[in-house]
Amino acid sequence: MTDNLGPLRQALTDLSEHGGSADLFEGTLRRSRQLQRRATLATSAAAVAVVFAVGGTVAFAVSHRPDPSAPPAAAPGQPDCPSIETLGDLVELPSDWSFASTGVQCAQTWAAADVKRPAGGNVRYLFHYTPDTGWRYQDQGTEWDCAELGLTRPAPFCTS
Repeated sequence: MTDNLGPLRQALTDLSEHGGSADLFEGTLRRSRQLQRRATLATSAAAVAVVFAVGGTVAFAVSHRPDPSAPPAAAPGQPDCPSIETLGDLVELPSDWSFASTGVQCAQTWAAADVKRPAGGNVRYLFHYTPDTGWRYQDQGTEWDCAELGLTRPAPFCTS
């Protein structure tokens, strides 16, 4: 069996003479632009993901950070630190005196609050807690001896 490939070869030769050369410039340019757009989109998406990851981490950390203005949690068997409003209900300050906005300092069953007065100077009111009576006014002064109050740890309103 013999194949007669002569007419096929002649047809292919004729086609190659009339076909000219392939112009790949436009296709290459189009593909290059397409790849550039994809790279820009991928970079933008990665940047957005990083921003959300950092923002989420910061938001999580901030939401789980204890409130600095909140009084410390009481130890087991110890009362919660009272608010300025609670202590204000226990004493009647002179008309031009008021509790300072610095808050209440607590240690075990003792609490102290700074008082603002026109004459200036440091004045603190000391309060004591007992389970049967709750918080009660104890004393007025600047500092107290922790040992005399029966405190086993230093307190911000004590001398030792």
